[in-house]
Amino acid sequence: MRLGLTFALGIAMIAAATSKPVSFENDITPILTGKCQPCHFPGGTMYAKRPFDKPATIIALGEKLFTRIKDEKQRAIIRAYLAEQKR
Repeated sequence: MRLGLTFALGIAMIAAATSKPVSFENDITPILTGKCQPCHFPGGTMYAKRPFDKPATIIALGEKLFTRIKDEKQRAIIRAYLAEQKR
């Protein structure tokens, strides 16, 4: 219950903080670059299998990305992006 409430509050805070949609290039890519490079970006060993510079990969993986991304603020940004893509 608390986790669900925390999640909902996190999404609400992100939405309130930004009146514009979450941008893949400006909001998501910096998170992924910091956590997932060098493996999932051009030249990396996992790039051919899962290229993290492509929005379709991130949408397909969804919250599986959270294996490496532990920061709740970053997770909330990714969740907001994923929710926007479902609309």
